[in-house]
Amino acid sequence: MKLQGILFVLFGAISYGLPASLVKIARAEGLTEGNILFFQFLLAFVFLGIVYVCLTRIGGIKAAPIRTYDKRRLIFAGSALALTNSFYFASLAYIPVAIAAVMLMQSVWITSVLDFLFKKVLPTRGQVLCIMVILVGTVLATNVIERVGDISVIGLAYSFMAGFCYAITIMMTNSLAPNASSIGRAFYLSLGALIVICVIWGRHLNIAELYLSLKWGSIIAVFSIVLPLWCFTQGMPKITASMGGVLSALELPASIIFAIILLNEKVSVLQIVGVLLILVAIASVNIITTKR
Repeated sequence: MKLQGILFVLFGAISYGLPASLVKIARAEGLTEGNILFFQFLLAFVFLGIVYVCLTRIGGIKAAPIRTYDKRRLIFAGSALALTNSFYFASLAYIPVAIAAVMLMQSVWITSVLDFLFKKVLPTRGQVLCIMVILVGTVLATNVIERVGDISVIGLAYSFMAGFCYAITIMMTNSLAPNASSIGRAFYLSLGALIVICVIWGRHLNIAELYLSLKWGSIIAVFSIVLPLWCFTQGMPKITASMGGVLSALELPASIIFAIILLNEKVSVLQIVGVLLILVAIASVNIITTKR
């Protein structure tokens, strides 16, 4: 059972690493971020809605009801998820996938800072050390020292904001309707995200791109929302929280590997060292947090 859980979570993390490269390919075919984001969340919302209804009403599977108050909070939390994807996809127009993925992982230490500011939870010495290692690893992984005049500041800013919004998403969703089914929570989160995407990107939609939008929107929705959700809900209960956190961090190397295979992006040895440092630090943070 434990091996099965590890494989599910591992596959879910690898799945999370693919969408960034797919977005780059979709953009190369002429698709805009607005169409990608809108159809990604629209199709995910429709799919999750169908599954949610089938499981709870047609399938007769019992699940804790979600109160109206919690539904509203989940829908609101979906706004952070929408902003995460908006900033992340926008950054890909300026910087390589490898750098964008590294910046997204800054959510690990941002979460600790937000915990301190809003929950007054002091980080341990071990967590502070891990944060410092993540920052050093980030400098190496982005190769910012050697490419200081080559890396887009706009792209770095967008990807960092994606990491910031991702940290907010984690904080908001972890405490909302904990007894409800994961499908139900994801359904209302996707509804909130879709609403925000419509507000931000609605006027940028190009109906002439409908075929490409449906094609890439459905593919990206599967690998960024549907498949990871299914894998994590199947695998997480079978393993420890610290192991789940460590395996989830494999999204970072998966993003880089897919970028190398699908986009022919170049990654230096120094960048690989930086990524390994970040992975070790993330693993340590999850183990320390679980023990606390």
